[in-house]
Amino acid sequence: MPESLKTAAVANWMGDITPEQLGFPLPIDRTLYVKESGLVYKQTPSGPLELDAYRPTAPTNSPAPLVVMIHGGGWHRGGRYQMGLSRWAGYLASGGLAVVSIDYRLAPTTQYPDSFQDCLDAIDWAVEHASELGADVRRVGLWGDSAGGHLALLAATSQTRPDFAGPRLRNGGERLCAAVAWYPPTDLIALHRSERRARGGPTTTAGFVGTEPEEDPARWSEVSPLEQAHAGAPPTLILQGTRDLLVPHSQATRYAERLQLLGAPHELHVVENAPHGFDRVAPDENACRLIARSRDFLCDRLSAGTPERRS
Repeated sequence: MPESLKTAAVANWMGDITPEQLGFPLPIDRTLYVKESGLVYKQTPSGPLELDAYRPTAPTNSPAPLVVMIHGGGWHRGGRYQMGLSRWAGYLASGGLAVVSIDYRLAPTTQYPDSFQDCLDAIDWAVEHASELGADVRRVGLWGDSAGGHLALLAATSQTRPDFAGPRLRNGGERLCAAVAWYPPTDLIALHRSERRARGGPTTTAGFVGTEPEEDPARWSEVSPLEQAHAGAPPTLILQGTRDLLVPHSQATRYAERLQLLGAPHELHVVENAPHGFDRVAPDENACRLIARSRDFLCDRLSAGTPERRS
């Protein structure tokens, strides 16, 4: 492959990864699910927002648990069909989960709470169209990577506590039973400061929040899962690499420490020398194991039904 193509294909944050090391590493049996693309779940001033629905084909006596998948991209780029997300969704669906993989509005054209509201509206849409999706809306899980992991954790924490002042699900948060977050931002002020030290000038995080921390501290607290975590949050699986050039691994470890202190059920896997996107960027045997663990975690937790909440 010409060097120019290698340069174009590999982002700086991937470090010394080569194009040959990119891709979802596990086989997927496409006969185990059907996919419906481009379903409009919301109209916005900038146009419609769409999702793709993946429905298991194996006959069962009951609807499948529902998983809402939220893509990453630093809140300002990306989509439901990029960086192997369609294969991730197919992998989850082939395990018996009904999946909706969503798009949402991006910064800096829009700021918080718009993209987060889009995620909540997508969850509500899926609940309201459960019969068409073959989904059991009493058992909803969330999956997100990077910025999508942040949005998944924010939904899991904020929508299961009664005092959250920001956007709310129309159909309530009691149906949220599990969350999986790969390399997620959890403390947005700390991430903003890290970006500022590394590059100076405007930060991606501030572009998403829409203000500087000193201008509106309450807004930054509202948008940080670390601040919204509580004992009654649904069981959470967090996965993070120590060689992440975009999201410091302390974002994951400090969040897990907070959950531990609160007594909230969680599972943390920190992988030494793994880069951002290590599930699809140079995935090794351990990454494959953790991908499988992610699906098993969702299947196990969602099969158990709605957990008893603690305040």
